[in-house]
Amino acid sequence: MSAGRMSAGERTPRRRMPRSGRGWTIGLSAWFAVAVVFLLAPIVAAFVYSFNVGTLGKQTATFTGWTLDWYPIAWQDDSLRRSVTTSLEVACWVAVLGLVVGGTLGLALVRHPSARVRRLLSGLTYILLIVPETVIGVSLLLFYAQTTIPLSMATLVAGQTPVVISVVALIIRSRALTLDRGLEEASADLGAGRLQTLVFVVLPHLAPAIAAGALMSYAFSFDNLVISTFLTTPEVGTLPVYLYGSLQYGPSPAVYAATTAISVVTIIGLGLALLVMRIGGRRV
Repeated sequence: MSAGRMSAGERTPRRRMPRSGRGWTIGLSAWFAVAVVFLLAPIVAAFVYSFNVGTLGKQTATFTGWTLDWYPIAWQDDSLRRSVTTSLEVACWVAVLGLVVGGTLGLALVRHPSARVRRLLSGLTYILLIVPETVIGVSLLLFYAQTTIPLSMATLVAGQTPVVISVVALIIRSRALTLDRGLEEASADLGAGRLQTLVFVVLPHLAPAIAAGALMSYAFSFDNLVISTFLTTPEVGTLPVYLYGSLQYGPSPAVYAATTAISVVTIIGLGLALLVMRIGGRRV
């Protein structure tokens, strides 16, 4: 046997973790499990109570029996279905506008030649992010009232988009900081214009950040309650506002059924988005 090789009996014994270290590991694992249960318990409760029979068409704290009737009832509820449709339309428009404006802003935060302009844009981005949603909602409501602009889906989209723009800009900025400028210089040396370099070099590298920004924009808009409360009308109402209003008179189990169905669709969409991001990250 050569000197550089060790037999099984001569292997260095594995170092055991000290008892104090194992105690910390067990404690942190237990704390993590408690946090996960605390976060997921309300979702699981809503899922279970979507099958509750209830009493007189209202949800009850005590589980009174199993039924699947609330799912077709939720689907046949015109006001509930209209609020879901409105939330989906608003969320899609906010995501598109947020990606276009926020993506451009995120690139400008990194690639604008003037440092003064970059600092100014960075300040505006953080201001949009830290302003409370209540202030945004009240300010926009007063603005629309003073300018006699009627509330509609367009005004609701305009109210939710500024915050989304700042979120998307920061996500795109973090990804753009990691881009190798040598790739863009090589593209220019090969005769590509700025637009071709943007489309075939920069955007493919930003694809995971763009997907993450779209997902965040959609999620923020779909479950936004504060701004939507100020800007919705009887004709244009979102699902969060509908659910919040239903709490005043006792929610029906049909509401739980609708939220459960939306949660399942959202989880499936999130899984598909993560899969696309993972595939895109491997190709880049």
